[in-house]
Formats: sequence, structure tokens, C-alpha cells
Amino acid sequence: MKRIGSALLLTLIACGNPPAPSADESALTVDTLAVAMSIGEELGDSTCTFGLIQDALIMEDGRMLVLDRQGACIKVFDPEGGYLAQVSRRGGGPGELNMPWEFFQMPGGDVMVLEMMKQGFVVFDDSLRFETEISHWTQNPPMQSVPLSDSTFASYKIDADMVGEVILMNRRIVIYTVGEREYDKVLWEDSLTATPGDLMENPSMFITDLLDAFCLEGDGAGAVYFSQKSGEEYLITGWNASGDEFFSASLNLEPVPKTPGEIAEEKAYVTQYIQNMGGGMPFEFEPEPFRDMVVALGVGPDGNLWVQRGTSDTPLFDVFDASGNQVRQAAFPEQGWSWTFSISPRGILAWEADPADGFQRLYLLE
Repeated sequence: MKRIGSALLLTLIACGNPPAPSADESALTVDTLAVAMSIGEELGDSTCTFGLIQDALIMEDGRMLVLDRQGACIKVFDPEGGYLAQVSRRGGGPGELNMPWEFFQMPGGDVMVLEMMKQGFVVFDDSLRFETEISHWTQNPPMQSVPLSDSTFASYKIDADMVGEVILMNRRIVIYTVGEREYDKVLWEDSLTATPGDLMENPSMFITDLLDAFCLEGDGAGAVYFSQKSGEEYLITGWNASGDEFFSASLNLEPVPKTPGEIAEEKAYVTQYIQNMGGGMPFEFEPEPFRDMVVALGVGPDGNLWVQRGTSDTPLFDVFDASGNQVRQAAFPEQGWSWTFSISPRGILAWEADPADGFQRLYLLE
């Protein structure tokens, strides 16, 4: 899983082998991703150490930004990996961060940091000077947001209501205009229902069905790509700025069960993650038994959609063109279940959420 949490999580705290390729797949070209540069030290110069990499991106001019959740800051590096600056610090004042969740760059250049404690965005210009704060929500900020245009973005948003003795949890993919609290358009929605007894019996559904349930990507030009995480279905849908479906891609893959070791590692990671957010783990997390078929999306340097599989022992990407045809694959030959990627037209960054040697590095891939 890439990341977990939200205001919903704050409430919670307070209270195998890959399948054999098909004949068509075996004929695809497979590019190998290699490490061009790494940044990160276990000890020493604090400018090149990371507390916890929450997100990372490459700007138009090649600068690399790392959102450090533990440090509540952004670290800035030049295209050669040299340290340039730290942006922001922990605090509640203007431009300061406390629980930064993710960030993205708008097509016009602004860097939008989703700050959970401020229920909205802390905004920096393309020179990374503090610009403004936008309070979008009174509760439950979105799990994920991606840029669509200079003034709009798409989000995965959860809203919960009590209907009698049943909790109705609405899951939506919506489009917002920057600065507006109400969304403009619903692209996709469904609802889950549960009684308090259901949640007591299976509290892990908070994480598996709500907090880490979807992949979302925007191309900055009005397109939104979406996939529901599932151990049984591989399906990606795309909508244009008008909300019309224009893209669909699917593959017929066999479900792959997680090994006992993978389940144990995921359980330990999620438990520690929540504890690090400032609260105890109120229940024993139980991971899903099968690997998610799709775990991440990104529009790559080639302009195509890159889809990261969760069924492979090493990171593997299926690359689709604008018509939804699979044109090739890309493989990153490194072991580890917690590899995370930031894929954009400007390049590919990678890091391990749970590295075996205990400290994180940022990798620029080629």
C-alpha cells in the first residue's frame, strides 16, 4: 500500500509468485528501469537525510522535491542531486506544516501541499515561496488529489453519514475548483454500509475499503485516470474534463495470494505507521489475502499511462497508449514489497516506504 490516513484515520486513532505471462504479453518489449542517481544518508548531513518520505515530484525545471512527513517540510534538490533548500517547517502558522499528506504541481506552477491539520492546501509558487493557504473542507479532507488544469483538480473523497443504526460511507471521485468547498462534478461514486457491530468485527475495512482503496492520476490537461484496488480485477478508467469516459484498459490476470511473510510485513508496517501518527493502534490490522492487481498510476515521460502491477515480485509497469492498447512494459529489478514511485512526464522517482536497512533514499530512474 502506498499510504494510509486522513481525518477519518485521526478519528480511528483517537477512539507468491507472479502469474505466467500470456502469449500476447510475452511478445511485448520490456524496458528495464535503472538507477541514475540516489539521494539519502543514514547519518551525517541532515540536508540529505529523510525522516519519512511521504511524496516526491520533479518540477518543470528538473528540481526534485521531497515531502518529508516527519520533518514537516519540503526538501529541494537540483537536477544533479545537490541540496538546495528546505521549504517550510513544523507548526501551525502561515506556510507551516504539521501533517503534510501529499503534494502536486499545478500546470501553472503552484505547488499544492495537502495539509490534514489545516483541512486544505498550503500553496507555494514555482519558486517555492509561500503564497497562500486554502481551507477547502471542514472535515474529512480527500485521500488523494491530482491536478487537472490551472484552476481544477480531482480528488478521492469520503463522506460518512448515519442512517438509523447503519453507517453509510460514500466514496466519490470528484472535480474541484481551487478555493471552492463544494465539488463541481462527480466522476464516479459508490457507497458502503456497515453497522457499528460490523466495524467492531472487521475494523480493518477502514483501511482496506476506505483509506487505501483507489489509484488516481491526472495528466494536468483535464484527463483523470482511476482504478479501484482489487485482488480480482485489473481495470483502469479515464475521464476527460467534461466528465465523459474516454479511456478504458484491462488485463486478464490470475489472482496472486500474499505469502505469510508479506502479510506479516504489511501488518507490522501499517501498525507502526499509525502509531507514528501520534496514537495507538486500536485494533489488529488484517491485510487483504490477495495482492492488488493495480497499485499505482502515472503518466510517464513518453506521454503514455503507466500502470504498476501489484502481482509481481519486483515492480512491473504496463504501459498503455491513449487508446487503451498495451504497448510495452517496464520493469524495475529490485526486490521489496514497499517500493513507491512518482511517475510524471518529467521523469520517474522511487523510494522504499519500508527499507530493509532502516533509512530512506530517493532514486531518480532512467
